Amino acid sequence: MKNIEIFIKSLLYMHRRPQVRFAFSIKYYLILALGLTLTFGEVRAQNYIVNYYGFNLAAQDLVYHPAQKQFMVNSIRDGQLGYINSEAQYRPVLKDSLLIGTTAMKIRGNTLYAVTNRLSVSNSKSGLPRLVKFNLTTKKVEFVYELGTLFKGPHFVTDLTIDPEGGVYIVDALSAVIYKVDQAGRGSLFLESNFLQSETGQVKAIAYHKHEYLLVAVDREILKIDIKTGTVYKVDIETDFDSINTLHFTKEYLLAVSEGGPNGKVHILNTSNSWVAGKVLRTDTWQYKNPINIEFVDNRIYILDSEADKLASSDFAVRIIDLNKLPSSRKRKARILAGDVTILRKDF
Repeated sequence: MKNIEIFIKSLLYMHRRPQVRFAFSIKYYLILALGLTLTFGEVRAQNYIVNYYGFNLAAQDLVYHPAQKQFMVNSIRDGQLGYINSEAQYRPVLKDSLLIGTTAMKIRGNTLYAVTNRLSVSNSKSGLPRLVKFNLTTKKVEFVYELGTLFKGPHFVTDLTIDPEGGVYIVDALSAVIYKVDQAGRGSLFLESNFLQSETGQVKAIAYHKHEYLLVAVDREILKIDIKTGTVYKVDIETDFDSINTLHFTKEYLLAVSEGGPNGKVHILNTSNSWVAGKVLRTDTWQYKNPINIEFVDNRIYILDSEADKLASSDFAVRIIDLNKLPSSRKRKARILAGDVTILRKDF
């Protein structure tokens, strides 16, 4: 896409540009660096990082909005949504109290689906889970579904995925269930299974595959769930993960996995047998703090790297693994659009 190409090219300009001024007199600095090379067959990838300081967001999710050709970032604290445009500038666009506590988002057309958690008065460790459907054109909430009515137990919803018919599947970190809300807004308990029981109560992730099954990450494992029968299989992966934050299929249905824990990583996996087993093709370990979400656009992997769980931290980064670019052995300093940066390039 043209704007995404402009976004990448803007990160490589070697010319001085005027400092960009933002609403609310907020300043941010764009810092760009090349990191670890990620191999993709015989093609080596190049990494970039865009750091955002001082926005006080506690950014929790990054999602691409094709209609606007921009990325959207949310704030788990105050329900703010903002765009990152093709020049890497962050711009707040709206704030809604119903979006406070949003842990995951998906966009279809001009509709945003968000799963949110509000702390319960009676139990500070359990949330009041919701699915919020938001119209990005009118900037109005279309409906709110109270997911806690579908299952009696502790709740903290952490991820969602959407099938071609508009059905939304939602995972709960604190209960061994998957919820479903169809396009008409009717909710149901799609699946309850001991396989979905988390030992840690950490983030669960979910992704829909076009062959009508789901992949679900629970703690360190990936499960395959047949949507028609509800049968659950454990996917045999050759690598042990510390914990899994995100599952995301590329358009070729490779699986991008972000791994949390003491050393954040991003993996790309493949399968030859419809995810009976999976093989790690490559791993990126480039100084992640906590890679909590992944998008894949135009053969580039965009990772939101944010410590949103630490209330004192308001900074976040968008890391880009560009599978189209080869690294250079040169090092240089430069000033580029949106502020002072240092460009470091090294051929590993």
